[in-house]
Amino acid sequence: MAYPPEFLKRVDEFIHFANRLAEGGKDGEVSAAILFAAGRYNAFNFVSRNGTEQDREKAVEFYVSEYRKALISNLEGVVGPVVKPQD
Repeated sequence: MAYPPEFLKRVDEFIHFANRLAEGGKDGEVSAAILFAAGRYNAFNFVSRNGTEQDREKAVEFYVSEYRKALISNLEGVVGPVVKPQD
């Protein structure tokens, strides 16, 4: 799957921000915050677009599925290699 350059630029902006937050060894805390923030933002999106209680489970399935695909594709290096930081 090809990602538009504008999309990847936004992704990189989040990653650069997360890396700044993680300085001092707080990478696990930042990772948890990103996951929580994504859930919060997606819940806001769902509610603000008039998501209904009947559609709630479909929305949860969609977001969980998209996260799973993103994690797997990044682990597999689909967009580019994910590398360990140099000590």
